[in-house]
Formats: sequence, C-alpha cells, structure tokens
Amino acid sequence: MSPQAFFASCPRGLEPLLAEELTGLGAKKPEPVPGGVAFGGDMRACYRANLESRLATRVLMRLARSPYRGEEDVYEAALAVKWLEWFSETQSIRVDVNAIRSPLKSLEFATLRIKDAVCDRFRADRGRRPDVDTRSPEVRIQAFLDKAEVTLYLDTSGEPLNKRGYRRDAGEAPLKENLAAGIVGLSGWNPGEPLLDPMCGSGTIVVEAAMMALAIPPGHARAFGFERLAGFDRRRWNEVRDAAFARRRPKRPLPSRRRSRALRARRRTRGRARCCCRRKRSSASSIAAAVAASRRARTRCSSATTASRPWAQRG
Repeated sequence: MSPQAFFASCPRGLEPLLAEELTGLGAKKPEPVPGGVAFGGDMRACYRANLESRLATRVLMRLARSPYRGEEDVYEAALAVKWLEWFSETQSIRVDVNAIRSPLKSLEFATLRIKDAVCDRFRADRGRRPDVDTRSPEVRIQAFLDKAEVTLYLDTSGEPLNKRGYRRDAGEAPLKENLAAGIVGLSGWNPGEPLLDPMCGSGTIVVEAAMMALAIPPGHARAFGFERLAGFDRRRWNEVRDAAFARRRPKRPLPSRRRSRALRARRRTRGRARCCCRRKRSSASSIAAAVAASRRARTRCSSATTASRPWAQRG
C-alpha cells in the first residue's frame, strides 16, 4: 500500500527545518518546496505532525491532482473526488483556493466552482448537500492552482497550528507561534542555555523555547480537523498523544533564574530612578511656580504705572 500524500505549509524560510522535523515525526521522503514540505506517510504520521510539529501552519491531505485549462476543468476535478469517504452531508464545509501563476482570471469563481462540485457530488449520491460555513466549518477543503494543475486537499489541522491554545491576550502585532519556534531553531539555542529575548512583547519566543526545553507538544491544548473526518482512529490517536506526553520532561527552573539577583538590583535601580525623577519634577514645579509668580507681580506693577500716567495710554 502506497503512503498517503500530505503537504505541511509553514512560514517562508523554515522549509528545511520543517523537513528535518517531519522526518523525526515519521514522515516519508519529505521534500521542501517554497512555502512548505510535501511528504508521505500514514495517518499516524499525520496525527504526529499536527500534534508535535512546532513549525507547520497546516497539514493538508492530498486527495486529487488533475490538469486544467479553465474553471470547468477545476469543477470536473472536484466532482470526481469521493468526498463521501471523508465526511458526510450533515457537516459544514469551507473551500479556500491559493494559486501561483494560474491562468484563471478569478480565484473567487474557482472557489465557487469547487464548492458547487462538492455539493453536486453529495446531492447526486445522497440527495442532500452540505452547508457552507465560512466562520467555523467542520471540514475545510483546500485547493492549489499552478499554471497547469489543480491539487485538492482536506485540511487535517482545522485552525492553523500556530494557534496553540495557550494565548489569551496579545498585543497589536503578536508574533506567530510557529514563526517564533522557527526563530529559536535558527538561532542554534539549546535547552539548558540562557535565552535572552531583547524584543520581548507578549513572550512568544520565550514560551516556545520553554515548551521545547520541557518537550511539551505544541498542540497539547487544542483540537484538530482530522478528529471530525470519517475513519478517524480514536485508539491510534490516543496512542500518539500518550506517547508524546510521556516524552515530556519534568518542570525545572529556567537558566534565567541565575540572573535573578541582577534583575532585583535592576528593579531597585529603576525604583530609585523613579523617585529621583519625582523629586526633580517637584523641584522643577516649585521653580516654575516661583517664576510664574514673579511674572504676575511684574505685570501688576506695569499695569499700575500705566494707570498713573494717562499720557502713556496714547500711542
């Protein structure tokens, strides 16, 4: 039996790191390409990639690939897929299309035609079509168009994998978690070494490094799209989760704790600086008040002199 084909997307520049990571997770023949890594494997490899990959954004399962020249060819390619093997007409769907050098004039129309094909396939086979939900779909269908071929995927991740589940509040432009993990990986940092993040915003880089140091699976606190697909193997999934959790390391103080004395000294210095600033502001306020009083006194004296000399009021 040939392995199932998958594609794991990731931020640009992290493809070689992702290929190496996927190899350690059981992927077969990972091939880095711009924007991700194509690989083969069974559903266990798919489960592990979703749960344990720190770099992937999504893990897509390839269902079909076909040449095309126009929108009708894309429709026919989607109509030929046996969607009933993967989900039912009672589940909601969403279709997304990406393209590079596609000759089609409108990706929105291509998206509509793929959605029509999926619904027509269900209507012909079951007499009922699935609903479309663009906000919280139960099943996500992805299509990729290049200049000659259309490739159809099922999204096994659901929400993007950078959404780990631990972030509650974020700044205006939070760093995506998988990009932060990639930065840590590219830095050459190893667990056990002190880690300095001089541009720490919401702490994403530090949190990702801590999860690496403790071998915490990045997807431990979230659900995945493959759990809603037909043929989902709950027993195998539990085995994958249990094995990943068994590899976690016990909590321990981070190396940065060694600098706690210096941090306390810095806080004390900062506190003293604030007190000095308050005293300086008080002194400055007193001087400013004295200057203002002097100016008011000079103004009153000038007004009194002018009133006692009527000729001074004539220009």
